[in-house]
Amino acid sequence: MIYRKVRTNLSRTLSAIEQDKATSDDYVKCILADPQIAAYIVQAVVEEFKDMEIDEIIPCMGEPTVTLKFPERLGVKVQNTGNESVDEEDGKIIYDIKFPVYYKGKKKEFIINIEAQKSSKKSKLGYKLENRITYYMGRMISEQKGTEFSGSSYDDIKSIYSIWICMDTKKTDDSIIEFGMKSNLIYGKIKKIPKISKINGALINVRTRTAKNRELSKNRLIAMLEELFSKSEFLEKKKILEEDYGLKMSVELEGRMNEMCNVSDYWEEVALQTGRKEGREEGRKEGREEGRKKQAMETALKLKKKGHSLEDIAECVDFDVETVRKWLVS
Repeated sequence: MIYRKVRTNLSRTLSAIEQDKATSDDYVKCILADPQIAAYIVQAVVEEFKDMEIDEIIPCMGEPTVTLKFPERLGVKVQNTGNESVDEEDGKIIYDIKFPVYYKGKKKEFIINIEAQKSSKKSKLGYKLENRITYYMGRMISEQKGTEFSGSSYDDIKSIYSIWICMDTKKTDDSIIEFGMKSNLIYGKIKKIPKISKINGALINVRTRTAKNRELSKNRLIAMLEELFSKSEFLEKKKILEEDYGLKMSVELEGRMNEMCNVSDYWEEVALQTGRKEGREEGRKEGREEGRKKQAMETALKLKKKGHSLEDIAECVDFDVETVRKWLVS
């Protein structure tokens, strides 16, 4: 994998607890970028690969670039090749994971973006997630001008997929939603309607599975992701992933999974944010949430004094923009 660091001064102001959370996010990205996991995602979403086996898809994938907040904690070497899309007028976006996939040799190339998303709720984000996905899809097309095609060579545009994995889904709402452009005939008769297949997106809703008796999803990809990030004992999880899903536990993948559990409980954090009790005492949960909110308010005020934008502050403290705005004006 190619690793790069998010270029921001905010990382220097994060507390130790917030750094642990950011490091957990980094481990999740590295796990999702593992060739076997990424191949599972490609198989489930990209039509051309749905009838192929995982072992057949992996050789079709190019090297992924993964954007990390604290690569030094993961002990990885950062390279300058990046996931950064910069436009003078539209600003900058940073992709979590990005890699090419080739179909039938190099006859057809896809550009894949995978984003790990803790929540899809508008009340949490301050916007509808599907609108952000639409923006990423558009940018992945427009940024190809000058790199993948030039002038009016529009036939050289590569098909893109922006795939978002949401991790706060209710226990009955596991699902995969497909986004894209479709052609419809409004008037007239025509033998063949032109098909638009360049712009594609997907939202994969994965449930928080902290209880051992939680029934697995009937979708194989979602079930695998549920197991991958479950609170099961590590050796038990490893055995299930190997035997039921055919994952080969490389030293890197096994290490990332184990290290993520040691840094912090990623799913416990998600469960706390979405209000799930999951066997914890209610009073303890409320106390932790209140403590998190107080710490976030203090950090937000410090960042405001340093001149950071409202959007950057909201992203750093992991609260929606409107909530942070109220803190800063109160």
